[in-house]
Amino acid sequence: MRELGELAKRGDDFARLGTRVIAICVDAPDALAELQAELGDAVTVVVDPEARAVRAFGMLDPAPTPDRVQARSGTFWIDAAGIVRHRWLPDSYRRRVEPETVLAALRG
Repeated sequence: MRELGELAKRGDDFARLGTRVIAICVDAPDALAELQAELGDAVTVVVDPEARAVRAFGMLDPAPTPDRVQARSGTFWIDAAGIVRHRWLPDSYRRRVEPETVLAALRG
């Protein structure tokens, strides 16, 4: 989850823009406790083992491994009213959006 580490490193930049970074993960809750400790307050990890949010945001990997649900790395800018203002949803599980791309969009 290298991309979450990259977002966490830029946590102060997101905070200055009044933005919270929330990661939705389909992994087991006990596996994510260590990740949350690593990321600190810069990224909030939300556990979604049944992939409900992942499905709602259209983030299921179209070619997952046969034995598990896998999510693509989607990034969404959702405003205070709950409106999705921008989304980055790569067509591949391995592709990620760079934090600077998201920060630039937030800066407007």
